[in-house]
Amino acid sequence: MSGQKDFMAHESRFPAWAWWIIGAITILAISILVFSVVLGIRAGQEQVEIQRRQQIGIALQRATDAQVEGNLQAALDEYQKILVLDPSNDLAQQGIKNLLALASGGEAAATQPATGSEPAASPLSAPTATATAVAPVTAAPTSTPASTLIGYWDDAQRAVKAGRWQEALNNLILVQQIDPSYRVSEVNDELFTAYVNLALEKDNADNLEEALTLYQKALALRPGATDIQRDRDLLEQYLQVLTYTGVDWELTTAELTALFNLEPDYRDVAERLQQAHTARADELAGDEEWCAAQDEYNAALSVASDGDLILKRDAAQTQCRLADTAGAASTGTARLTPGATPAATAASVSAVTSGDGPAGGRLLYSTSDPITGRSQIMSLTIGRSTPAQLLLEDAAQPALRSDGTRLAFRNLRNDMAGISSFDPASGLMLRFSQYAEDSLPSWNPQGSRVVIASNREGDRRWRIYTMWAEEGGGTDTLGFGESPDWHPSSDLIAFRGCDQSGNRCGIWTISGNGANAAPLTNVPADDRPRWSPTGSFVAFMSNARDSNYEIYTVDASTREVNRLTNDPANDVLPAISPDGRWVAFASNRDGSWKLYAVSSSGGEPRLIAPLVGSLGNFLEHGLEWVN
Repeated sequence: MSGQKDFMAHESRFPAWAWWIIGAITILAISILVFSVVLGIRAGQEQVEIQRRQQIGIALQRATDAQVEGNLQAALDEYQKILVLDPSNDLAQQGIKNLLALASGGEAAATQPATGSEPAASPLSAPTATATAVAPVTAAPTSTPASTLIGYWDDAQRAVKAGRWQEALNNLILVQQIDPSYRVSEVNDELFTAYVNLALEKDNADNLEEALTLYQKALALRPGATDIQRDRDLLEQYLQVLTYTGVDWELTTAELTALFNLEPDYRDVAERLQQAHTARADELAGDEEWCAAQDEYNAALSVASDGDLILKRDAAQTQCRLADTAGAASTGTARLTPGATPAATAASVSAVTSGDGPAGGRLLYSTSDPITGRSQIMSLTIGRSTPAQLLLEDAAQPALRSDGTRLAFRNLRNDMAGISSFDPASGLMLRFSQYAEDSLPSWNPQGSRVVIASNREGDRRWRIYTMWAEEGGGTDTLGFGESPDWHPSSDLIAFRGCDQSGNRCGIWTISGNGANAAPLTNVPADDRPRWSPTGSFVAFMSNARDSNYEIYTVDASTREVNRLTNDPANDVLPAISPDGRWVAFASNRDGSWKLYAVSSSGGEPRLIAPLVGSLGNFLEHGLEWVN
């Protein structure tokens, strides 16, 4: 029994070899720990030494700059800071000795270093001292051990390779201060590189004044560095812009324009240029200088499109035209409307029909500005010697609601493409649809819905749609067709289309819910139907009945067609007067596009006025006669 206990006791003891292993591991761990502590202390000491050198380098550079500027007291302060960090620093001791000699009117001391630091009090604060400019203080190479010089150079090289540009710069300055003749070419190359890269760092961090100073120091070393010169010039111009911003907008826009023309992608120049033009335009608008404000808003929009700016520009443009109209009424002259020739503008003032010709109401039409190419909606008052007025830009195919308070149109702005409405009184703009293909709006009698044509679907076939006259309103598809026009008093839509099998094409009518489709004409090329105010007839244009575009009417009851125009030129875009007696149209029968009117029962067309702008592709435009 006792033998069994001895055996168990023996087995319960830890084996001797295990103790040896544990001991070895412990010793190794302690050694590693001690080694790590030693390395950490040494690394910390090295870091402290690096920081001390950096501070000495910075102070030496500041002392040198102060001496160059003639501020000897500031130079003395910097040398004293160096002696706190390094009491035996030869450069600081020699610098103080030289400063004291200069302050007392003597010559700079010899290059042999002083044996101790000078007292803080000195005659350097005297007025005569600050007026004396001195060259940077340097010491003879023998005043500093070669090992120290080489150490700074090696530190500079390591810092350059690591991209620590401030550290590299500090050490390079120390090398230059200790011995200006040491590796001159290499030191200058490294200094140039350090200045440029540190300038980029400051530039990217928006420390612009510091960056500008560093660029200038780099150029002092290499005046022929054109790329650095360009960077310096751009930054200098940008700082000039910041100086004027908010103080003088006219000067700010001039500076920004020059900078934008030089480098449009530089920093936030484009954004600032648009803001400056806008601020200048707002100032001009506040002073009711509307035409000048319009020009500034246009300049802002030339940088980038902006919805709010377009509305401001349009408002200023309207006020500008109103002011010019008032001036024309009092002086007998008119301002040239954009896109019109002088002759066309003069004609639009004088070309008014008389006698039994059409008089009264307004013609709303869209054209393209031949200079800018932008579509515009114009308003011409018939029977008055006033030029057509611009209502909207980037807009076409006007359709005024029966109460005259809301204009539907095809919006051609990139950010507002589709069908929109505009309230001239309040300036309110609503977007009814968001498809760029949507076109030719027409109001229902109640003014609550709009019918349009669009080839928005993937098969690109034209369809007729109705939608509620509100943003995000519901849309219904009535079927295939083009060029819809809603009856002024009944729920009946005239359009260009065919039967359900694609045959019997011409002008058709259909109810607002898509029912009761019926043909009015039987020529597929008949297009742009327009209801008369009573709905007794429909005017339309066609280029298949008489070989070129002419204007016709069709009786809604008998379906009898009557030809109203007869000319080899194109007569297009019919619109019926509010009293139903006249049909207006556009024609290029005399070589340029003008507006004419012909009796709805037939007769000789009468000239109303030349068009402002160009029709170009007239199928993209529209004409409407309203009260």
